[in-house]
Amino acid sequence: MKPKCMNKLPAFNIKSFSGLFFLVLVSAQLAFSQGATMPEEKEYLKLNKDYLFSYLTDARDVAIAPLRWNKNQWIGFAGFVGGTALVYTQDEEIAQFFQRNQTETKDNLNKYIFDPLGTWYLIPIFGGMYIYGLAAKNPEAETAALLTSKAIVIAGTYSFVFKNIFQRKRPYESDPPDAGYWGGPFDGFNHNSFPSGHTTVVFAAATALSTYYNDKLWVGLTSYSLATLVGISRMYDDAHWASDVIAGAMLGYAIGKLVANKQNKQKHFSLAPYSNGWATGVSVTYNLR
Repeated sequence: MKPKCMNKLPAFNIKSFSGLFFLVLVSAQLAFSQGATMPEEKEYLKLNKDYLFSYLTDARDVAIAPLRWNKNQWIGFAGFVGGTALVYTQDEEIAQFFQRNQTETKDNLNKYIFDPLGTWYLIPIFGGMYIYGLAAKNPEAETAALLTSKAIVIAGTYSFVFKNIFQRKRPYESDPPDAGYWGGPFDGFNHNSFPSGHTTVVFAAATALSTYYNDKLWVGLTSYSLATLVGISRMYDDAHWASDVIAGAMLGYAIGKLVANKQNKQKHFSLAPYSNGWATGVSVTYNLR
């Protein structure tokens, strides 16, 4: 059984936390949105070697993205860091709040719906979408499934890397819980609380899907609502600190946005008539980004 924190702490205001969570995500939007939008005529993906190779190139671009940020993106990132740091100071109080408000009904919702929604449920959801796209000859559904799956895999990989760098203890791993334990990369890879992996992958999925279907408001509302509930469930289950969830949401959003925005920047050749007044011919363009 997971040990519970029994310290008496001041009552936690969930409305204040919700507002701060929203503020941090807005900062992430400013920091990591590259300004690209999906074109009216979307380019479609196929499950082939080019698609598989794009996992490597997109993962590389995630790593080097900060080298290309502009001033507004750095300001947004600073806002995210500041918001996460503020949440970090309240981690233990927030954990206590969730442990004080557990019920059997909430336990079942968390166990059978929200917790697996951040892991195992993603496979049948997007696997089913891909199969539907193939069977119905719907390239948009097929592309959305492939795009979202790629965002999930890349986000999960980066989450795993960061977990092993920071080596933070989960709330239930200490009695009383210790939000200040960070073992670092040489702590034996025994602790993996920061960032929340469930939250990272589900926000990557929500962002990639809603960015691709940016003309369908209900897709964004539904996917982000479910992603937020997954993040809350990780705190409810005493598996993650609030700052783990905030960081996971930001990381997932950033990766999902980058992967989705790159979809309309695929490599391709284009041919067009060319004339400069004294020479006429055909121009050949190869778009690398």
